[in-house]
Amino acid sequence: MERSKLLLIGGAAVVIIVIIAVFVTSMGSTAQNTRPGYGQGQQNGPGQAQGQGNGTGPGENIPVLQPLPDFAPLTTTESGDILFMREEEQLAHDLYTRWYGMYSIPVFSNIAASETMHVNEVQLLIDRYGLQGNRIGNATTGYHNATIQSLYNSLAAQGDASLTGALEASLAVEERDIADLDHALAGTTRADIIQVYSNLRRGSENHKSAFLRQLGR
Repeated sequence: MERSKLLLIGGAAVVIIVIIAVFVTSMGSTAQNTRPGYGQGQQNGPGQAQGQGNGTGPGENIPVLQPLPDFAPLTTTESGDILFMREEEQLAHDLYTRWYGMYSIPVFSNIAASETMHVNEVQLLIDRYGLQGNRIGNATTGYHNATIQSLYNSLAAQGDASLTGALEASLAVEERDIADLDHALAGTTRADIIQVYSNLRRGSENHKSAFLRQLGR
């Protein structure tokens, strides 16, 4: 009888020990899974930043800039190109907004929204390198760069004449933008600037294709 009791008690003790071990293991696993960043790095870490950097067209996100490559000041060419590209992206936004107000064609509003993202991307570089942001104009105040102002005046007149003229002018904007971005890319070796220009160029290629489709080409 005593032996049976001992066996029963011993068996119960083993069951209790197993249950405690399983519980402790489960708690440790839960604590690990709830640590900040655990199991989330692929979604919220560099993987997401890269995904944003590759976004193009309406609805794209502003990429997280590559780390500052060095502390050497920008060359005159680099700083000039950044300011020029900022105003050129502003020009595109202003023209597409203007023509959406005239023709109510969704392609203008969609790409104008994308150009807002492009403006913000170049602004990241202006802020990072402490460039003179007050040199950036728009359709209302006038553009600081005389080339941009002249381009706006001629393209606005072309687009105001007809919807076809606006689509043709929009195509010209994107083709000019791609050419200027290629020129700016050739003038720098900085990873963060290349990142922004490359993203803008992909967007401009998409915009160009959209306007070509509108023109039936």
